[in-house]
Amino acid sequence: METPIVQPPPRKDKLPVPPRLVLAATGPDLQRLRRGLGVVGQKGEPLYMSRIYREPQTPPRFALVGPFMGAPQAAMLVEVLSAWGGKDFLFLGWCGAIDPRVRTGDILLPTSAFIDEGTSRGYEVDSDLVELPCESLLEEIKAALTEDGLSFKEGIVWSTDAVFRETPSKVRTYRSRGALAVEMEISACLTVARLRGVRFAAILVVSDELTELRWRPGFRAPRFQTTCRTVSRTVERLCQTR
Repeated sequence: METPIVQPPPRKDKLPVPPRLVLAATGPDLQRLRRGLGVVGQKGEPLYMSRIYREPQTPPRFALVGPFMGAPQAAMLVEVLSAWGGKDFLFLGWCGAIDPRVRTGDILLPTSAFIDEGTSRGYEVDSDLVELPCESLLEEIKAALTEDGLSFKEGIVWSTDAVFRETPSKVRTYRSRGALAVEMEISACLTVARLRGVRFAAILVVSDELTELRWRPGFRAPRFQTTCRTVSRTVERLCQTR
């Protein structure tokens, strides 16, 4: 791959970035984790349209980053934070079910992602399916969820840029190819993580359903809200016991 002209900016005269980074895509998850991880009083360091919140102890074991939306911003975060020393990227976000085996409030751990977004194409990928750079972080997450008594599903997700163009034909196509859910960032994050040689894994909570080719939002559903809270506690433990 040809060396790009624009590179991640150097990090000068700023606090170091810890090796473990939690990427909280949504505002509600970010605020929940800020409270649970004891960084709610911090203003945070700006990073594009997101902010970085570090563990109070020295040196910090982890930092929390978010919110953000879409493949371009997610890829920029992984690029820059890995250049600054990030090694483990734990993504927490939401997704929409497209397979009847997955329902609102379920936990889904992506093992690979279909690329239906434009950012990954800038990395000269030669396939429309990208897999985890390694499985060790995923195994760590699975063990933590199991210890907390939480069930989960694993499988392929479909990453799209066009949230208002999730057509019936696309849902059928990606479901027939094995995708369980649709979201917006995972394929780009996996693409960058593989290039940068860092560990990446994600926990997705199913927030809505497109399985019956009509939209069934579940953002206010009690089961979805409960799962978001319990998953956040698992993420907190993964950070604090490392």
